[in-house]
Amino acid sequence: MSDIDQDDRARHDRIKAPRAYRYGARRPIEGLPEHLPEPVRAYLDILPEGRIVGFPLAPLDRTGIPVWFVSLFLDDPFFVGAMPSGIGYGATDDEALIGAVAEIAENLMPSLAVLPRRKERGSYDDLVKVFGATSVADPLTLCLPAGSEVGRGTVLEWTPALRHATGETVLMPLDIAATDYFELSEGYRPFTNLITNGLGAGPDLPFALGHGVLELLQRDGNGLLFRALDQGVMLDLSDGLGPETTAMLARLEDLGIRALPKFATDQFGLTNLYVVGYDRNPADAPVPIALSACGEACDPDRERALRKALLEFQAARVRKAFGHGPLAFAERVTPPGYVNAFIQKALPSLDLEESRALKAMLEWIELPADGLRGVLADTVYSERSTRKFSDLPTTHAPDGHARGRIACDRLLAAGFDVLAIDCSPPGGGVGVVKAIVPGLEVETMSYYRIGERNTRKLIERDHPLIRFGTESETLRPVRLTPEALERFGGQPLFDTALAERIVGDHYPLYREPESHHAPFRLEQRGRAA
Repeated sequence: MSDIDQDDRARHDRIKAPRAYRYGARRPIEGLPEHLPEPVRAYLDILPEGRIVGFPLAPLDRTGIPVWFVSLFLDDPFFVGAMPSGIGYGATDDEALIGAVAEIAENLMPSLAVLPRRKERGSYDDLVKVFGATSVADPLTLCLPAGSEVGRGTVLEWTPALRHATGETVLMPLDIAATDYFELSEGYRPFTNLITNGLGAGPDLPFALGHGVLELLQRDGNGLLFRALDQGVMLDLSDGLGPETTAMLARLEDLGIRALPKFATDQFGLTNLYVVGYDRNPADAPVPIALSACGEACDPDRERALRKALLEFQAARVRKAFGHGPLAFAERVTPPGYVNAFIQKALPSLDLEESRALKAMLEWIELPADGLRGVLADTVYSERSTRKFSDLPTTHAPDGHARGRIACDRLLAAGFDVLAIDCSPPGGGVGVVKAIVPGLEVETMSYYRIGERNTRKLIERDHPLIRFGTESETLRPVRLTPEALERFGGQPLFDTALAERIVGDHYPLYREPESHHAPFRLEQRGRAA
């Protein structure tokens, strides 16, 4: 499900509440292998009733790495416009299938879990009087949009989260906890666009939490260092590479694809990096939008981080080509009629999508390959300095439980509070969470969400996005606690006009419309002309 502009009309004019779901129900399954990995079956068993359709995307690009697309056509009319789907990738088809179906669970289970829960209504100040300061999340620590009027006295709706360190309940604003507008009370207007960052799934809650926390760390670490703000710090891979990543890089080079592994940060002793790249001959790209592919990773183990980012980079080429390339191109791998059925099912949601993301993507998909490569040349493809891969921190982590435990322990040691919205279905077998770590920050360049952490990062770079002085329509105050303002010695201001100029025509790197939406609108426009 895509992030949706809060200014669009809400999706609450429903006929009735959602059904009570029968977990483990039999369902029509089309296109998946007959023998499925056990984790895939476990995820399918917890999903609401509906038809599962899956197919491989690997034939859309010459890299050939396993990539699967799986979607769920829900039976319940309550979720009008919802088309939960997932794209998974990996070194094997089993890895890709697990990732794809887990992503459906991540997208859908939060709504099913949060919808029936009782919601507290009140301000932070009022709730603290009842529950205590340690049991209510302070909105001023939650990365509010610059200039937001929300504060400790603002009436909000709240839902329970769990404190990882102690198991205590902490009330969290629904604006941060929710991932889709289905979860909000009728008429409730969130103070920021709902985002899915921090979702995680796995065989149990600790695994899922670690998954979500690593995503938060990944985005917090690279958010001001790549895309339109790419620092161009190339990884020197001359030493320290394992055989699998060496072979992947060599194969991409043989295919005429220039992979650009880049360094983001090593905060918390974790390796945070990303991979972008381009076809040496732009005409060899499956469709031009594939040139904007990026793979990201944050991991205790530097080798695993690079492996994950390389695989995700290759998967992103086919994901973007499938979702935003011409509809006829997508239909090369789909069952007959699938794309039209997907669009018709999702159409009510498509009409609610963030208009800026759709407009920006429409502009991109009309560009030829050399035109899009030109847009990205000085930012995404920049090469300005190097960092030795063998110098990056690395800690052995044999499995997902260990990776998550290391990430959470590092955050706790640094003074952060690790919280989780438990969205797991009843009965065990699968864990689904939305991880929230107050103080980690995302969506600064797209939604102007900024707090103390990104403010300090920008000040340390002497970046003009942060100023001090007189606020205005575009110089908006960063919403901080009194203690943080004292640490800065005044009120920092975020320059939204400059942020607009920096992001400029790179906005599709920050927010994408739903799959097939942009090419569908482009074809509609062509028929109407």
